Amino acid sequence: MLFTAGSFFAGIVAGAVLALAYPNATETLLRAYAEQIERLGGIESISTGAILRNNLRILLLSPILALVTFGLYPLIVAALPGVILGMLAVQIETMILLKILVGLLLILPHGVFEVPAIVFGSALSLRLAWSLLRPVPSLTAMENLVWAAVNVIKGYVFLVVPLIVIAAWVEVNVTGHVARWLIELSAFTTIPQP
Repeated sequence: MLFTAGSFFAGIVAGAVLALAYPNATETLLRAYAEQIERLGGIESISTGAILRNNLRILLLSPILALVTFGLYPLIVAALPGVILGMLAVQIETMILLKILVGLLLILPHGVFEVPAIVFGSALSLRLAWSLLRPVPSLTAMENLVWAAVNVIKGYVFLVVPLIVIAAWVEVNVTGHVARWLIELSAFTTIPQP
């Protein structure tokens, strides 16, 4: 858990540094994100099911790819949301307290469920990879792998997947409305620059 949570927070720092060093990187990221939304039919047609499929695909690949990459993939999965958050935090051009408020409004509703699911799912996947590299001494290699795989399955069924389902619903039904409200609000007000 410490490695994957640390990976998320390191991603925030890396995203902020990347956005400061290469200001066009955030614009490129947002353009790619907008193109993906358009391919799905636009922001209004994005459903809970579409977000759920995308998030589950990424998280369900994590245990499999953890074995192939010796644990690197779960760390990347945990770091990427942090990188995006760090990049966006730097690029919001307004006062620091307003940056924090806007960031919290856009991330917190679904992030409360999604980030713990990502961190926990990545930690389970990392443990699966480590079962090959650092086995429990009292178990054979196969017993160790089976023990880790059973823990991944239990963790996903009872914690990760339910959290991802809730996060997808909240992202569409709460965060989406907050984002639209902030866009409408910014169209009618000008925020003084420091």
